[in-house]
Amino acid sequence: MSEFDEDKCDDEIDPEGPDESEMDYSDEPDLEICPNCRKLITDEAHQCPHCGEYVAPGTMPLPKWAWVAIGLVGALILALLVTRA
Repeated sequence: MSEFDEDKCDDEIDPEGPDESEMDYSDEPDLEICPNCRKLITDEAHQCPHCGEYVAPGTMPLPKWAWVAIGLVGALILALLVTRA
């Protein structure tokens, strides 16, 4: 190991060890309560595996009727552009 590498390693080692607040003693994922069925789910879940409902409104996909409306508006705009040309 070169002298540069040794200096780098010495700077990275904390003589007091890791901070207690940064240590996680559990391998279990963080849990929260589903707002719909009140069962425990992971905090990263977008949809509850128990009841199937979405946890937050921002994670809910658009309903089918919204996609149909977007398609119709797009087709109408395309039709108007083609007839103008």
